[in-house]
Amino acid sequence: MNTRNSKPISAARLALRWALAAMVVIVLVLAGTILANRTLFSPQHQVQALQQLLAQGEGAKALGLMQAKVPAGDAVALNGEVLKRTQAGITDFTTDEAQPVEGEDQLRTVTAHYKADGVQKESSYTLRHDGKSWLLFDKWVFAPSTLPTVSIKANTVNEVTVNEQKIPLAAGVSTLPVFYPSILDASFSTKNFAADTRGMVVTKPAKEPVEIALQTKPTKEFIAAINAKVKSYLDKCVSEQVLMPAGCPFAYTTSARVNPATIDWSIAKYPTIEVNYYNGAWVLSPLTTSATLTLTEQDLRTGAKEKKTVKDEYSFTAKLTTSTTEVSVRPVADGEQVAG
Repeated sequence: MNTRNSKPISAARLALRWALAAMVVIVLVLAGTILANRTLFSPQHQVQALQQLLAQGEGAKALGLMQAKVPAGDAVALNGEVLKRTQAGITDFTTDEAQPVEGEDQLRTVTAHYKADGVQKESSYTLRHDGKSWLLFDKWVFAPSTLPTVSIKANTVNEVTVNEQKIPLAAGVSTLPVFYPSILDASFSTKNFAADTRGMVVTKPAKEPVEIALQTKPTKEFIAAINAKVKSYLDKCVSEQVLMPAGCPFAYTTSARVNPATIDWSIAKYPTIEVNYYNGAWVLSPLTTSATLTLTEQDLRTGAKEKKTVKDEYSFTAKLTTSTTEVSVRPVADGEQVAG
């Protein structure tokens, strides 16, 4: 309803208003398109989307996005919970603006920055322009690549733990294809042998596998078991009332007559156990023990008797037969495996 002071709007003015409104809408659409093209449809957005998939353990989707070739090996770290664990220490993930590749108009390089267990790292990705979506938005796809691999080596054992997952070894080695970035923590612990955790951050593809060589060490239980077996062997030796106990390192020679009942061997000091890895096997270093012999000698010419105490050091070696849970000790002088 028109009031007394109102004036009818002319058709020209109404058309102008609609034209201005249409121009505003067009400007907003164009601005939104440009913004979306720079963000949601940018090369760096693809890199961020890839990292989100890795963090969620979506390995199959990540592989599809990357168009990556998976090299031979144990694929346990490429999906699910293990993949998530390789990404747990990756934080503060950001990307730089995509940079052109010299001589390649359709390629862009995106550098990502992040912390791997608190240490600043970076990775680079190459993407290729692949036309337009809906005639408006750029399409960027990852240039085909091959995933990096990690070679995990350990002696003595047939499996190790990688990011809380048991991984079998073949001839002491396992090769794992991995995404990048990834953090891998490898270790193992058995009754007889263990290796401290070694971590590795994979930041880029490489022609040769990144190597994690675990340093195997005998456990305290392993050394204690060997020590008990050597002690048992020596205790058996000193229980014999002879001058040369059979299969034992001890020996005493004399030209005098000796009453066997007076012979008494005892251990003054047991050997120190030292185990080393040599030429593919665990070996026991030469052993030295100190023993005391008391006896009564009778001179064959005069018949006089003399009580003697003789203390000396004796050396011997022993061979080990080991597994991750068992150990046997065979003194070389004896030639028979020590019981127990």
